[in-house]
Amino acid sequence: MNDQKMAKEILASLGGADNVEQAWHCATRLRVIANDEERIDEEKVKQIDGVIGLVKQSGQNQIIIGNRVNAVYKAFQELLDQASGEGNSEKKESGKETHERTEKKGKRPNVISRMLSTLVGCITPLIPVLIAGGMGKCLILLLNMLGVLSDQSQTYQILFLIFDSAFFFLPVFVAISAAKQFKSNPYLAALLGAALLNPTFIEMIQSGQDIAFLGIPVVPFSYSSTIIPAIVAVWILSYVEKFFDKHLWSAIRGFMSPLLSILIVAPLTFVLIGPAMVAVSTQLTNVVFFLSDKLGFFSLAIFALIYPWIVTTGMHSALAIAGLEAINKKGVDPFTRALTLLHNITQASATLAIALRTKNKEFRGTAISASLTAFFAGITEPCLYGVTLKLKRPMYACMIGGFAGGLYAGIAGLKAYVFLTPGLFTLPMWIDPANSGDLSNLWNAIIAMGIAAVVTFVATLVIGFKDVPPSQEAAER
Repeated sequence: MNDQKMAKEILASLGGADNVEQAWHCATRLRVIANDEERIDEEKVKQIDGVIGLVKQSGQNQIIIGNRVNAVYKAFQELLDQASGEGNSEKKESGKETHERTEKKGKRPNVISRMLSTLVGCITPLIPVLIAGGMGKCLILLLNMLGVLSDQSQTYQILFLIFDSAFFFLPVFVAISAAKQFKSNPYLAALLGAALLNPTFIEMIQSGQDIAFLGIPVVPFSYSSTIIPAIVAVWILSYVEKFFDKHLWSAIRGFMSPLLSILIVAPLTFVLIGPAMVAVSTQLTNVVFFLSDKLGFFSLAIFALIYPWIVTTGMHSALAIAGLEAINKKGVDPFTRALTLLHNITQASATLAIALRTKNKEFRGTAISASLTAFFAGITEPCLYGVTLKLKRPMYACMIGGFAGGLYAGIAGLKAYVFLTPGLFTLPMWIDPANSGDLSNLWNAIIAMGIAAVVTFVATLVIGFKDVPPSQEAAER
């Protein structure tokens, strides 16, 4: 099935364009918030050719598609845009009334769930930027280790600044993504993010002198690579924009609304929003290091034991944001990337064992393809929803393997230096850029992977599984 047809069937199963309040995607999932959950035909969604599964979490309908999700999302968004352009006021009002009805029924998620959902929604569209920046850093680090490219050469420095820009200018990218979430002007949002990184402000910080705006102290903090300050600033901007767009005289609205919005929100960000949200970001980082340091080496093993079930809910994305903050703040993530590594390897290993044991030739092909995708690229949804979760028992093997690998990783103090999805292609993420000659952490990552893979593989064969009949696999396709 082509992407356009798949998007059309998904939209129809969700109840049509007027039932879609918000839509975005992550690495493998199309995430949709609906106006009325009762209009969604869940079974029909699951039966669409190319859809691996459907997860409902935090008010989101997470349609698991896999590597095609970006193309499907583009086709899906085109359908929404067409419906928005062609729809009449009666249709739009109907959607609004449906939304209000759903809220009255108490079916909207709670505040915390919506906050997490919004946070994840602001970050997931940035995955291509993070992948490009992270993989690029890994590439030049590898070239430097092999003696192909000296870190003193201008070529190295130019390549580094290109890929490092993905993280240095992260507030700008986040602001643009947040603008889509909060239905604000993306260019005004980008201006807010850029103001935080202006070289003049950076020079003021480096001077060591006190900074003030209208006599109010400004905290001298570098906002490069930060996430939360830009999100909250754009959220407030969205309300300020709407206020001026609604109340200003139409003759001056076009130029006064943008001016007044930035004039209010930008200084507020420097004086209040930024410092407050930096404190929140710091706490997220502290959570990661607390789990790593205070709970001891058992923390990784315990979380690796339950992590497959965390992924099934889709809440692993929120945990990943804490890992990204840790790397941006302290240059290292001692927890979340290691957890993801163990999960990816155990899912790949269990699926490979199933591929070797199953007597269903068609299912074997599906399992092998899913396993290789997880091993090399670290994308596990095809394994999880297409194989292990479907068969149930292999999930227990993944838990056992994750626990075993987590014990070693915890004892060895495994840590990631680049924010990437762990897999064989991204092994350089475990090498310290400041000491590229020391490969001990990389070897710890490889050993942890080996332990998790072998234990999961054996456990899958020992525990066994109920094989998929050929007719069932054909019917599901």
